[in-house]
Amino acid sequence: MQAKKRKAFSIGLFNDKSRKKKFSFAYFERLHIQRDFNKVFKSGLRLESKAIRILAYIRKDRQDVRRLGLITSKKVGTAVIRNRTKRMAREIFRINKHLLEPSLDLIFILKPETIVLDYKKLEKIILVLLKNAKLYAVS
Repeated sequence: MQAKKRKAFSIGLFNDKSRKKKFSFAYFERLHIQRDFNKVFKSGLRLESKAIRILAYIRKDRQDVRRLGLITSKKVGTAVIRNRTKRMAREIFRINKHLLEPSLDLIFILKPETIVLDYKKLEKIILVLLKNAKLYAVS
């Protein structure tokens, strides 16, 4: 009898998806296929600053999934520096994705000027570009 109560209690705690926002960065939220990258490159909206170029494309399928692709050239720096900048960009997307337009595909192209920026400055640049393009809900 006690096991049934415990099971019902745990189901009530952890299966209620309506109360919590999902802040993970799942496999299906990443751009993987070259065809998807090409569609964003061909038809996407271009947003640009000195440190980053953002390509944004709203898909026709109207799913609620927002996806991210990252591109960093060797001009940015060594592998350690490139990976650090990609981690920062990925984290900015992960934290703010629920405020983006649904069915949005984004590609962040990181430039060499990104390496001198800290997390807060890069976040501010990305969010300002997305807000100006009306792809980000201002709260």
